[in-house]
Amino acid sequence: MTVSARHYARLGAVQYLYSWDVQHQSVNQADDQILIDSNVLLKGDLVYFQKLLKSIPPKISQLDEIISKVVHWKIDTIDPVVRAILRLGVYEMTCEYDVPLKVITNECIELSREFGNPDSYKFVNGTLDKLAFSEHVRLSKLIKRGSQSNSREFELIQRYFADRQSYDESVLTGIGDDCAIVDIPADQQLLVTTDTLHENVHFPASTKARQIGYKSLAVSLSDLASKGAKPKYAMLNLSLPGYDPTWLAEFSRGFFDLAAQFNIGLIGGDTVRGPLSIGITAFGIATVGQCPLRSGARPGDAIYVTGTLGDAALGLIASRLGNSLNRKDTEFLQRRLELPQPRVKAGQVIARYATSSIDLSDGLIADLSHILVASGVGASIDLEKIPLSPVYQHLLTDVGWDFALAHGDDYELCFTISQDLPESAIEEAVVPMSRIGTVVEGEGIEIRQPNGEFYQIQSSGYSHF
Repeated sequence: MTVSARHYARLGAVQYLYSWDVQHQSVNQADDQILIDSNVLLKGDLVYFQKLLKSIPPKISQLDEIISKVVHWKIDTIDPVVRAILRLGVYEMTCEYDVPLKVITNECIELSREFGNPDSYKFVNGTLDKLAFSEHVRLSKLIKRGSQSNSREFELIQRYFADRQSYDESVLTGIGDDCAIVDIPADQQLLVTTDTLHENVHFPASTKARQIGYKSLAVSLSDLASKGAKPKYAMLNLSLPGYDPTWLAEFSRGFFDLAAQFNIGLIGGDTVRGPLSIGITAFGIATVGQCPLRSGARPGDAIYVTGTLGDAALGLIASRLGNSLNRKDTEFLQRRLELPQPRVKAGQVIARYATSSIDLSDGLIADLSHILVASGVGASIDLEKIPLSPVYQHLLTDVGWDFALAHGDDYELCFTISQDLPESAIEEAVVPMSRIGTVVEGEGIEIRQPNGEFYQIQSSGYSHF
């Protein structure tokens, strides 16, 4: 069929939508008259015409919601003719992936010239241009593929991520374009970190979707916290084995629950079919020259950690600890594992004092070793000064120290400082901070017990390979 044949199909569809809207006629009542009035029978693509008539009315509420977001008006204040044309245009943009966006816009402009008042085409043109170059521009990629799965992909993105998102003034273009565009203040540096979480590697298959959504963002925010950054944006890459609305609703709820705490904008990403995997790229800003690196530790520096260590690791084995744990203790350990709190505020305070800093994801010994290697120094740790929660202290005789030293998933901060941290800084950070040792000359880590003997750990920390 030619373009003109589809034009007549659209012309007939607009007449029907107007009749449906204003006169409340059903498709059977209006069908024959439209065919005669619009010459659809003689000149139009009848198959496409019938498709439009059958497909658009059930989606009216969804189409109106999209239009309202773009024009920021109530849909019932728009002229009925223009409203019918916009509904047709938005339907084709969001559901007919074989039609280029520019063709849809041009066709709707012609229809508004034919049916509307003299200036209505300007409004139609502006509205559809806004739609095409906002979050919905992602359709321009999907059109090239033209599959039902891509229709589902667009629905997934819109319903669970784009429609929940709002941006601050620094985001010029967010979800939907080929790239996000953001403004960075002149005196700030952009910090970027990325993490990938795989099912049965970084979280058990039994983990609830909300916790996965929350933690997938939390682990990246912990990296930004270690540099004293203010989190600003995130990008999300999702590999999903299938389309599960319940899972997606809970996943996005967990993700945005944490994002809202720090006013973080989700500015893009990708979705693919495959084994369950979540990739996060997080962006933060910090004043130029104010980020503590791993390489700044010097002999004589004090070594500190925030919070308590080992609780998340114990959460993984909580079900095997039997009568040693009551329900309240088990829930505490599970929260520490599944809902870690990124130490963003603490990181910003620490950055004013620290000579080096790192977040604890793979275990204290493994992550502290990164600082020591980068700085060319060693460390002496006092075992009894490792901060433990009351639950861990209750289990210490049974489980030993290694969960706190080497098992990971703490997402606390470890940092070095050339002098003791002021009490005012600890109060401002609103999280306990404990001095656990000292940076020394040489290499490696020695862990001293209260009796003066060295403690030998059984694990050096989590290894990705």
